[in-house]
Amino acid sequence: MTCGRSDRPRLRAHRVRFASALPLTLLLLVYPVVARAALSAPIPVDAGNALLGVACPGAGQCTAVDSDGREVTFNPSAPGSPVPSSVDAGNSLLGVACPGAGQCTAVDNDGREVTFEPTAPAGAAPSDLDASTSLPAVACPSLGQCTAVDAAGQQITFEPAAPGGPTPTTIDAGGESSGLACPSLSECAAVDRGGLETTFNPAAPGTPTPAAIDTNGLRAYQGPRGVACPSVSQCTAVDNKGQEVTFNPAAPGATTPILIDPSSSPFVLSAVACPSVSQCTAVDYAGREVTFNPIAPGTPTPTPIDARYLYGVSCASISQCTAVDNGGQEVTFNPTSPDTAVPRSSSPSVVGTGLNSPSLAHASLTGIAKGRVSLSFTLTTRKHAPTLRTITITLPAGLAFSTSKKTLAQGVVVKQHAKNLKFAAKVSHGKLIITLTQPASSAQVTISSPAITVSSTIANKVKSGKVKTLLVLVASTTTRHATTRTTAKLGVS
Repeated sequence: MTCGRSDRPRLRAHRVRFASALPLTLLLLVYPVVARAALSAPIPVDAGNALLGVACPGAGQCTAVDSDGREVTFNPSAPGSPVPSSVDAGNSLLGVACPGAGQCTAVDNDGREVTFEPTAPAGAAPSDLDASTSLPAVACPSLGQCTAVDAAGQQITFEPAAPGGPTPTTIDAGGESSGLACPSLSECAAVDRGGLETTFNPAAPGTPTPAAIDTNGLRAYQGPRGVACPSVSQCTAVDNKGQEVTFNPAAPGATTPILIDPSSSPFVLSAVACPSVSQCTAVDYAGREVTFNPIAPGTPTPTPIDARYLYGVSCASISQCTAVDNGGQEVTFNPTSPDTAVPRSSSPSVVGTGLNSPSLAHASLTGIAKGRVSLSFTLTTRKHAPTLRTITITLPAGLAFSTSKKTLAQGVVVKQHAKNLKFAAKVSHGKLIITLTQPASSAQVTISSPAITVSSTIANKVKSGKVKTLLVLVASTTTRHATTRTTAKLGVS
């Protein structure tokens, strides 16, 4: 996932501050527009508009947002000719997060958020979060919770399906936030232009204390500009001097930025994504990517992948990243071997689904209005495909799993062809994780109260008809460690 940064070209972003007022001729001298690596060429997905952020919830789906308030969703292995859709007309969308294949949330230069279904965005309506300034970054650790940061050092946490009127709270007084990552529901890390990072609990931010991680004599606009956290104990930020700095957000301590992208220009690294604790990929304004081990960066070699400025990057796996540029193009590459083309299909395939991915069917969500919830669905692998090992379920806001092992044992049933399967169940960071004792080619999962609880607020909304559908995210992992994420939009009662 990538978070927006407030220093990208102004375009419509009238409230956004910018890193440079250099003449175009000087910028062209600083950033030669020649891509030297031989790989899959950048492909237009939103011609004529600058793509300012991208998020890829899976290997088969990415959503990018642009300077004209539009989103464009595509399969990075077979982009075809996707049609951009307006979701926030008249504003620049600066960042986007997609916690599941069926839900994305973007933030703009006018203090608003817009949540939409990426494959069917019609009807999306922006909501005001922070009328005083722009929102350069957003992160959504679940379908029911997102956090944005603004250019005034504040955070705003909200429920994307019903944002209401959340109150911004200060986490970095006097700072200008430039990047955000939330590795869990209870932890976020924000970085600012002055080289500070702030770790906070979005549900109860309190008055956190910013810590210096990258203040080695940098002038304004040369501090961190993007951050990624592959775990709750490790984050990596990148800055305008071609440096990365890796730190423990809970206890940053003394940190030393390390040069990974040498350049004579002060405007270098624009975004970073870390698909694992041992691998990160950053992109820069010279159209290059640089992949490194954040624990031991060494001296990695930047590789040209595009002839334009790269503004965002998202890595669905350690072998697939997608970057977007200021010309409306996407480029998908293997970060461990960027000179090698990522195979692309000659025609578009179904978004978010691979040929060997398990399929989800017969999904239902009932009993919410009465306070007795039942969620059921069936996962089935394809013939000769790897079998199911682990199933992870994420509920929407207002619903929650019991953390009691006894209650889970009473309320969770997994069957295959009417035969009960043995499994272990636990709740981690609000998600229910079901691990099958023996792998299976199909699994009929039923989870009922008291294993699922419902808040009175959502029960009343369903009862009154104000809420008619909810999103449930199901992630299935096979014996070959391949994970498929499916978002089910379910009618509720």
